[in-house]
Amino acid sequence: MNDQPGNVVTQAFAWLAALAAGLGITTQDVVYMIFGLTGVAISIASYINGRLDARRRQKEDEKRTQLLEDYLAALPDKNAAKSPAVVNTVSEVVKRAGGL
Repeated sequence: MNDQPGNVVTQAFAWLAALAAGLGITTQDVVYMIFGLTGVAISIASYINGRLDARRRQKEDEKRTQLLEDYLAALPDKNAAKSPAVVNTVSEVVKRAGGL
């Protein structure tokens, strides 16, 4: 006979079949479980990433709101002649930002 050593893929499937036989289930079921666990891992990672993104967006909105409040609170101290134009500009910017 001509014995040849198996490659990595052959060995991986041999170990997979041995694991399935040891558990008393079919190799097909083990493959389904592996892909199912992969799907669960991707779903969990997506959920965590979405929550982190929402938290980052909320902090950015809070910073923007605080900057706008500070600016509008200091507005009466500024030149009275420029005040109406500045208020109009700020109100337009707020309207555009709200439309995003």
